[in-house]
Amino acid sequence: MRKHQYLETICKVCDCNHRTAEDIFLEVQKTHPKVGKATIYRNLESLAEEGKLRRVPGLGGKTYYECNIAPHAHLINDAGEYCTDFPIENIKIKNIPEGFEVTEICVHITPKIP
Repeated sequence: MRKHQYLETICKVCDCNHRTAEDIFLEVQKTHPKVGKATIYRNLESLAEEGKLRRVPGLGGKTYYECNIAPHAHLINDAGEYCTDFPIENIKIKNIPEGFEVTEICVHITPKIP
């Protein structure tokens, strides 16, 4: 089973969502019942390395994947579940030490959900 057989399905599952590899595996398995977990993990890592998916570190050591690779932050609720993407266009970074260049910003904002 080759990577290209599952790429489109994986990207559709991740589109506008933050999903764990297990979540993605269960969703892809609905249309490709013979797919194995290792195949999904390999495809996810390959897509992330190619810059087509983003790995998002989550609470409790979980890794989430998403197709939104544009700069943005994540609003996460107290339970560690992703609520929504948060634009960062207006966030300004000050006092960057000389000699450093910002190549990526990873911001997690954890609001208290009523």
